[in-house]
Amino acid sequence: MGSVVILHGEPGAGAHEFAMTSISKLQMAREHPERLERLVGGSTESIYLPERSVYITLTRSEAMILREAELTFREDLYGYFKRNLKVYDLSEDYFSRSIVPASWTGNVPLLLRGSGEERDMLTRIVEIIEEEADGSVIVLDSLTDLLLNPRVENTAIVDLLRGLRRKAKEWNTIIYMLLTKNVAPPDMEATLFDSVDGVLVFEWYGSPRTSKRRRYLYVLKFAGLMAFIDESMVARFDTRLNRESGLVVIHMEKIG
Repeated sequence: MGSVVILHGEPGAGAHEFAMTSISKLQMAREHPERLERLVGGSTESIYLPERSVYITLTRSEAMILREAELTFREDLYGYFKRNLKVYDLSEDYFSRSIVPASWTGNVPLLLRGSGEERDMLTRIVEIIEEEADGSVIVLDSLTDLLLNPRVENTAIVDLLRGLRRKAKEWNTIIYMLLTKNVAPPDMEATLFDSVDGVLVFEWYGSPRTSKRRRYLYVLKFAGLMAFIDESMVARFDTRLNRESGLVVIHMEKIG
């Protein structure tokens, strides 16, 4: 069953790395189905593998995304990331009426375009997702950028999420949406969380007894999953990022 999932976190706490690792490991499983059981850590009987991965970026170029993955992953994991990956760069639409010069993004200046060429960004996102959703895992980078764009109404973003939540079930696809913590006001953030199937939270934790910081992941909500989790097992997951495996869970800690 398809789902729309917000990856919500503090800068650098692991949300981007989780999305990139997911893309890499999915491609590894496609190329090496014999590794699937080890990758999922259990039975593969009900596992559905999307056929391809799609990355929609609003402000970063494809070269920037690939370079980040190359610096994050070892060569073989980076190879899995970029194979069978389709990137849509919507920076032309995002920066069309901003202070950013067109030469910085490689775009055609707005005044030089033909009439009617400026496109509504949310409409373009919907078109891409409709075209690519069937048999894909999709990453939208990012909800943060949409919320900060003065030409995009917050109510329209909420409508988009709620519409995608309905259609994702028919498409049987997972749509990850990146959101930086504290960008949206608390009431708007709560509305966004309420409009999707799942919210994974990535955060830093530091102790006054040490200078080291640790990355943690916990499930804030996930439709169809929370009812099966006993209250005594509510936990956060200690995660680590390394070049060999990407973002991985080291161990579980009970909360409360």
